[in-house]
Amino acid sequence: MKMFSMRRRVLSWLPAAIAVAAAFGALACDRLEFVSMKPLDEAGVGYNAIKQLEPLDMNKAEVAELAKAAKGGVGEATCVLLIHVARGQHTRFAEGDAAAALHAANLSDETILALAQLRQLGTWSGEAAAIRLTGTSDRVIVAVAKQRAAGHPVPGGASLARMKDAGVSEAAIIELVGRGISDSDAAGVEWRKKKGWKDEQILHDFPPKA
Repeated sequence: MKMFSMRRRVLSWLPAAIAVAAAFGALACDRLEFVSMKPLDEAGVGYNAIKQLEPLDMNKAEVAELAKAAKGGVGEATCVLLIHVARGQHTRFAEGDAAAALHAANLSDETILALAQLRQLGTWSGEAAAIRLTGTSDRVIVAVAKQRAAGHPVPGGASLARMKDAGVSEAAIIELVGRGISDSDAAGVEWRKKKGWKDEQILHDFPPKA
């Protein structure tokens, strides 16, 4: 009877044990799988940069994504740093298309890296590229990304463009974004500027939000 009970216990644990073993096996295979860096070489990434990437435990999907970024014009030094950022965030780099699109919209590598550090590279890249194409500067885009990353209200691309076209300075727009203005606030800023208000007067009317 005791033997039968023990056998039942063993059998009850067996599925869980098999699942754990399978998980460890998959992880081991992922780590032991040979990952070719040839796609990066073909994308124009230099030997030294590839050697810097080799110890970073990249998988095939990540190499493919980084190759997309490199082919899209993102500099090799930035490519290396993008992988470091992903590792610091305990994730895999998966935003190759987004990085390439931002480069095509004339955002600098420094800005692309800043968006990655703020975890806004994949989630907001399309809008960021559209904002840049309106003539809005990288500095404003990074300011908006910081607010988004913190969960604060931000004006949309159209509102940013209208404030700029109304004559609000870049410095004032960055300050207003940092104060948490929304689209409705931005409409008020535009109205005041068109009425001839100075930036200092506008800033006085829109203090930082608690």
